[in-house]
Amino acid sequence: EVEAVTKEAIDEEGFLQVNIPSSLTKIPPRAFRAYNQVVKVVIPQSVTVIGDSAFVDCKSLVSITIPEPVTFIGGRAFEGCSSLVSISLPESLTTIAVGAFARCSSLASITIPESVTLIGVNAFEGCRSLSTITIPASVRFIQHLVFAGCSSLVSIAIPDSVEAIRDKAFENCRSLVSISIPESVTVIGVNAFEGCSSLASITIPASVREIQYAVFARCSSLASIAIPESVTAI
Repeated sequence: EVEAVTKEAIDEEGFLQVNIPSSLTKIPPRAFRAYNQVVKVVIPQSVTVIGDSAFVDCKSLVSITIPEPVTFIGGRAFEGCSSLVSISLPESLTTIAVGAFARCSSLASITIPESVTLIGVNAFEGCRSLSTITIPASVRFIQHLVFAGCSSLVSIAIPDSVEAIRDKAFENCRSLVSISIPESVTVIGVNAFEGCSSLASITIPASVREIQYAVFARCSSLASIAIPESVTAI
């Protein structure tokens, strides 16, 4: 079900609001892939799963409400939704899959609920307007490339539940000035903070045994670093 909606500088094709029928429990994979007329989507409370690439490259999408029953946001579900400014995730959500919000270049804020246990590889890669984010205490791993290229990200709090920061997790986060790594972290992956050119200082917890290849490469503002006695290899 679709209806016309207004948008500034409306083109000759028109823009649409999509109302998902309440008979659906899942939005299928690639359902609205690259459908640029869609600016608003209303998802009913019958839906529990948003399929892979469901809204990938919907470049005009500015508004979407994800209801409480949704537990799973599929891989690349909203990748490339470059007009999406903010989104609220429900407390029922447990999984944000691979690349779910990658290249959402206008996404300025997002709240990840405590129910989320998995944030997939490159889930927020290239979200260059994202300035702050809080990782819930339910997450154990900060995955590969998950915040890579988030060039407006200023600070991030890593909870005590996190055991590993994977390869390139914060690569090219050029505005990142502050990060606190808890004692629970035992592994900091290859290139994890490479290109974080505003990072001035960092303390590595005593739980870390090895500083991997190029972890702090091109951190041009890094003036001090505290390396604990626990580190046996750099």
